[in-house]
Amino acid sequence: MMKSELITIPKAILATLLYFIGIQLIGVRFIIGEKIGFENSYTYYHLIQGILQLTGVLIFIYFIRNRTFKNLIKKTHLKWYLCALILGMSFVFMQTPLNWIYNLIFGTEYQIAYSIDGLAKAKFTNINIIATVLMIPIGEELFFRGYIQNNLQKKTNTVVAILLTSLLFASIHAPYANLILDLIKQDWHLFYLALFGGIISGILYFKSKSIGPSIIFSMFWNIMISISLIA
Repeated sequence: MMKSELITIPKAILATLLYFIGIQLIGVRFIIGEKIGFENSYTYYHLIQGILQLTGVLIFIYFIRNRTFKNLIKKTHLKWYLCALILGMSFVFMQTPLNWIYNLIFGTEYQIAYSIDGLAKAKFTNINIIATVLMIPIGEELFFRGYIQNNLQKKTNTVVAILLTSLLFASIHAPYANLILDLIKQDWHLFYLALFGGIISGILYFKSKSIGPSIIFSMFWNIMISISLIA
């Protein structure tokens, strides 16, 4: 068993690294678009990013699963979808106590100002929102829960699989730009929140034995972020 773990964990880390590099390479398209004078490069940035990211994940999953999407989203009890929806909508509220802890540790002042005006300001008519609440969540969950966690669960215990997958998921939200550009002052807040969100999603995946509830959780998590004002 130990030998299998040593083989599986490095592969999971390597796969995540390649996933992250792929996202960054897709993002280079925006810089190129600006250089060649493509005026709408920013207007459709998230939409194009989401399309390419989801397409890449689907191609990867297709070949990993021996060229089939059969049973990609397994059937599960309706209660897990309801649970995922509730958790997705409430996670943004859970972030308040999580922020208290983060602020205490790092001396920051992160707060979430919940406002009824948030829904109007979310601009759901913006076509980029399709990527934010649909394409990116599907791609991330298929990769991290459907591929990474699914394989880790076969070789390690459940707790290790969920925690490691959540760490890898959070790692793509880490402030790596700080290592390259001194002018970009990012911190680990997004990584911190993504870690807890990943744990919830991982538990949903394990309990339901289906990627469906995890996708629903991630989608409604993003929706609620869009309609809450973060300060």
